This record gives sequence, C-alpha cells and structure tokens, in this order.
Amino acid sequence: VILWQPVVVENIQKDREVHFYVNASSTNRIRAGLRQLTISHKVLMRDVQGLIEKQTLNDTVNPRSSSSYYENYHSMTEIYHWMEETVRVHSDLLEKIYIGSSYEKRPLYVLKLSKRQGNPKNAIWIDCGIHAREWISPAFCLWFIGHAIHLRERDQVMTTLLEHFDFYVMPVMNVDGYEYTWSKPSNRLWRKSRSSYSNSGCIGTDMNRNFDAHWCGMTSFPFCCASVLAYKFCHFEK
Repeated sequence: VILWQPVVVENIQKDREVHFYVNASSTNRIRAGLRQLTISHKVLMRDVQGLIEKQTLNDTVNPRSSSSYYENYHSMTEIYHWMEETVRVHSDLLEKIYIGSSYEKRPLYVLKLSKRQGNPKNAIWIDCGIHAREWISPAFCLWFIGHAIHLRERDQVMTTLLEHFDFYVMPVMNVDGYEYTWSKPSNRLWRKSRSSYSNSGCIGTDMNRNFDAHWCGMTSFPFCCASVLAYKFCHFEK
C-alpha cells in the first residue's frame, strides 16, 4: 500500500478520507479487509499504470512553438531543449541563467523573463517541479513562459506585469527526481530528490521540507526512507 493522502501514516485522522494505491494483485485482499472492518471505500482510479503510460505519449510530438505543446508533459531532456530553443528565438525577452548543478550533475537553470527597460523593477520568483512526481508543476512553468512570450501583446494583464516586474522562473527545481520519474513507469510516483546519505540505503530528501523555515515541523517525518523526509539538518539540499 502506498499512501497518497495523507502521505504518511502519522497524519491519518479519524473521520477523514484516506487515499492510497495498491497493486492490482492485492486488490481483492485489501477490499476484503476493508469490508471486514466495515470501512466504506470506493475505487477512484482503476488503472493507474495505464494513466501513467498515456502521460508520456506526446513528449515531442507537437512543435515547441505550438500552443498544443504546452498541453502535454515533457521529459527533462525535452525541457532542456525547449529552454535552449525558446531563449534563442525570444532573446529580447528571455535570458537563461545557470545557477549550479544537481546531485547527479544535471545543470540547473533559471529563465529571466523581462522587458528590458532602463528603470529597475521588482522581481517575482516562480519555481516548479520541487516534487518529482507532480508533473503538472513544470508544465505550468513552461506554459507561463509560453503564454508570456506569445500572447503578451494581446494579454493586457501580462503586458502590465512585464512593464513593472522581472520574472525569474525555474522550470524544474528537482531535476534528478523528475528525470527519475520518467526513467520507467514503476518510478512514476517518486517524490523526493535523488541524493544519498552515508550509512543509509535510502535515497532522497523532500526538498520543500529542507528549507530553514519551520523546518522539520508536523508534516515532516524523520525516517530516512519516508517520502516527506526533511533530513537531519536544514539546507542539506544546497
């Protein structure tokens, strides 16, 4: 059984829904156990594997300049290509900034979206993809950039925003974890980074629980293999 909501057993509360995933081979046994305990239940998704496989079908089918490109999920390799091509074509608005590399030595980039004017402007930071399995997050960052560069003249709100702000957009923060979820279907639900620890066979940290802000609070879990591991000190994932 893999918990989806909440993500750890300790956060299960009385009279609250619990969502979890089970292998097809375990379905009958789990249902029998729930009936025996008189726990009401229903199936939300019957074929998770089929849904996972469909998500990767259109990675590079549509041209990167088309609106339909942003309606699909894309691999880390394709996102790197998208960044390079988009910055090249729209160099008047976009700048690609290298900020370092990941644990597995993948480059980390931030895209600066700005109408280059003489006056200094305030900045807005947007990061996506901190949890590897949440593919909708990087998809939003790509869509936001695409919307800004293609529709800014027709979208008065975006035009006004670009006149007053610079945007710094990091399409994928957890590049190693995101790449891992694309490597094979059985890895699709991986959440954490891919860093390793000494004296432990467990992999990864829940990156948004590793900041020095309410670190290791009630929604974190100290067990090294937990999907919400905050690690033993903050800012481990530098």
